[in-house]
Amino acid sequence: MAAKKIFISYSRRDTEYVSSLVEALRKQGFEVWFDKNIRTGTDWDDTIESELKKADAIVLILSQTSVASENVKDEISYAIGLDKPVNPIKIEECDVPMRLARKQFVDFTAMGHEAGFERLVNDLKQTLKLAEENKSVPKGSFKPPIANINSVPQKKSKKIVPYLIGGLITIVLFIILILNFTDDSSTDQINNSNETVVQQQTKNSDSQNEINGLNLKKVVYTKDGEKPAGYFENVGDNVWMERSVENDAKYRFIETKRDEWFVYLSDDSRDINLYIDLYRNGIYMSTTEGEEPILWYAIIATE
Repeated sequence: MAAKKIFISYSRRDTEYVSSLVEALRKQGFEVWFDKNIRTGTDWDDTIESELKKADAIVLILSQTSVASENVKDEISYAIGLDKPVNPIKIEECDVPMRLARKQFVDFTAMGHEAGFERLVNDLKQTLKLAEENKSVPKGSFKPPIANINSVPQKKSKKIVPYLIGGLITIVLFIILILNFTDDSSTDQINNSNETVVQQQTKNSDSQNEINGLNLKKVVYTKDGEKPAGYFENVGDNVWMERSVENDAKYRFIETKRDEWFVYLSDDSRDINLYIDLYRNGIYMSTTEGEEPILWYAIIATE
């Protein structure tokens, strides 16, 4: 991949984090510049202006201090004025400025830092018209300093344990129920339900490229990677229902926000957050106390 010049706009408080990010981007073949490179005695504003003009793309670090930094605001305003592509990444919870809220940003706080880095690299390749460089980003390519991971608390919540136990019990009971129901009509009913979902999956495959987080209405998921196990459906007024393949209602969720790649759902009664990730084709779960998101289901069809 031919080297492309990337300018990093960030707050000084995030220097340690940014240094790790710069190193990881350079290993992916990008030429990266950030103001730690400015030599003593060099005129600061002139150097920043010169480097912004030479940059092929800007990576903006969104954090609590950067969104309040006048220097960062000046850099981004100047870059936008030069019609430079800006790729924001959010590394911790913060209020995104109005001017940047309209831009699609990579949310490291939701995706995790490793998956977020992979998404950033792929976005930069697309922005810089390097889509032919489609090599996957190796696992562990980006490991930020632990002390600087401010996106979510890392404490483990005991509240998740009952749900895991309950889920295992539900699976066992479901297997017993299937084994006991040998009646032909019951078997036909289950098969017909599965066939209906599979038909919906086939129907959706033709329009898969047109579906994104902004128009998503339904996702079918699997637990074993093959057969449909259930689905989530938007039933209106920001309400989503999780149903089994037999159309039995399981849980109710409230949609809190959505963007091009994600739909965020919440169930306050069980202290659970879900997000539907169309980038990685998975449904991820965490608790409302900041539990690190884990893959809950794999997505096999969307509408």
